[in-house]
Amino acid sequence: LRERSWINKNGKTTTVWELSWQQDGKQKKKTFKKKPSPQMQSETMKLSIINPKVKNFLKENYIERSLSLHCKESTIETYNNYYCNNLKPIYHFKLKDIKRENIENLILDLKNELAPKTTNNILMFIKGMFNYAVDLNIIPENPARKIHPIPLKKQKVKILNEEQMKLFREKIANSKLWINVFFTILADTGMRISECIALEWNDIDFKHKVISINKQFYRQRLTSVKNYEERDIDMSDSLISLLLKYKETSKTNILFSLNDGKYISVSNVRENYFNTFINEIEIELCCDMADITPHCLRHT
Repeated sequence: LRERSWINKNGKTTTVWELSWQQDGKQKKKTFKKKPSPQMQSETMKLSIINPKVKNFLKENYIERSLSLHCKESTIETYNNYYCNNLKPIYHFKLKDIKRENIENLILDLKNELAPKTTNNILMFIKGMFNYAVDLNIIPENPARKIHPIPLKKQKVKILNEEQMKLFREKIANSKLWINVFFTILADTGMRISECIALEWNDIDFKHKVISINKQFYRQRLTSVKNYEERDIDMSDSLISLLLKYKETSKTNILFSLNDGKYISVSNVRENYFNTFINEIEIELCCDMADITPHCLRHT
């Protein structure tokens, strides 16, 4: 292990630590930004000797070790789904033996089965795994590095126009109080439906007229908000009045809960209420709103 320093073009000094060793008659080298501990040095040399199968390395090293350090639980769940359902054709390959064409064949097959965006997400996941293997000095380069993602068509953001929105507000106002409150919050604040479902009364600051967004109800559990973007959203006076009226009828700290105190589900709100309103608006205004979802209220 040796320390190396040099002066770059900007006149600044760059320092790295370089670990080198002999393996199978070949000189091996690994560079670190900070001085590696003896344990890290030993682990680096050990990992360079082995040639694990994709199946084992993907699960035990990449997902359960590397990604679990910084990814949300819901993200890890998505990656485990990729692992279990989409990557079996490359399970049997060893990291040092897999070729670009093997990965391209997998992506071509997935392209015929999945949405382009999902296929691209899986490709990025695979690239991340191989980058991790490169970092650990198991393979010299990423075999998926030059595989390009599938071109995506730019989709136009869908919103409700002024006439549709006016009629939507009339319909929720004539519905159950909690339905009126729920969709008014979505329409007035632009928060995500998963964030609205997770709201508690202590997230509502009537004095300063703000709603604190600090969690979401996603895949049947509370998690941190998307991209960790906690924020406060201003409330209009009309929304405050509606919330105060609703608070008088509330029996739990959760704004929108079932009779057993559990959170409502996205599918329940979408299928039993939102879609009904949209179908009625379609008929009354003779317009096509087939692709309108609750998330369109956020864009509106």
